[in-house]
Amino acid sequence: MPTSRAKLQGGRGLRSWGAPSTLSVAPLAVNVPLQEEMDLLVRERLDLHAQLFEAAQIQRKLSGPRALRSQSVEFASEVFAARYLSGDFAVLSQNGSRVLATLGDIAGKGFAAGMWFTNLAALLQCYGLPHSDPADIASEINRHLCYLRPVAPFVTAFLAQIDCCQGEVTYSNAGHFPPVLLRADGQTELLETGGPLLGAVDDATFESGRVVLDPGDALVAYSDGVLECRNPAGEEFGPDRLLAALQQTKQSTAKATLMTLLAVVQDFANGNPPSDDISLTVIQRASERF
Repeated sequence: MPTSRAKLQGGRGLRSWGAPSTLSVAPLAVNVPLQEEMDLLVRERLDLHAQLFEAAQIQRKLSGPRALRSQSVEFASEVFAARYLSGDFAVLSQNGSRVLATLGDIAGKGFAAGMWFTNLAALLQCYGLPHSDPADIASEINRHLCYLRPVAPFVTAFLAQIDCCQGEVTYSNAGHFPPVLLRADGQTELLETGGPLLGAVDDATFESGRVVLDPGDALVAYSDGVLECRNPAGEEFGPDRLLAALQQTKQSTAKATLMTLLAVVQDFANGNPPSDDISLTVIQRASERF
């Protein structure tokens, strides 16, 4: 009897005898459809990741080249999405010795903001003609976005038309953080002339400002994701650190300046993930010795 009692305790004895048990059979009946559902979810997730990756590549392609040189002026830009697709955008389009550079930030993040980028890219192709004044481009885009309210998002943008032969920059700042113009002698200027953010005010008026890039000068445009990048202690990178980094790390080429600035921001974050999209554009005129 002790032997029989031991065999029956906890069902262990039943399994050792090879007798069928509902405890072992019932989970199998439940696990089969559950496993199929899990496999389906995995396949759907992989398919979604593939589609998001393809959408990100399309977004990057529509932005044009990440690096460009015309005459003595060099352009470099990078955009890093916080969530697959970026609400930040940097678009370079060239026609002869003229380049239209646009850096902007679409309100929101992720897939919806990324979808609106395609609309803005199309608008830039329509209105960003070789000799178009940036203020006129901003006005047309603003009119279009206001017409689509309340569906369309607010957008900040910095538009600059650069004559690469003369180094002349005509720009309009539509509610964007003012880019920094760093002179070869270390002096700085903020490019603020323009108007309100796009899509906010019907019939808003925009102005264009003008500066000249002398040899050795660099113009740096950035998004709020750069300023709001935080370190593990919760401190923001902020405009003062950006300005100090630019003054201390300016390189001989736009690409080198861009990569150095990105490295400074990354070192400050010290592994802390960005909470917003990050974008930087550097427009730099070569020194006379180059």
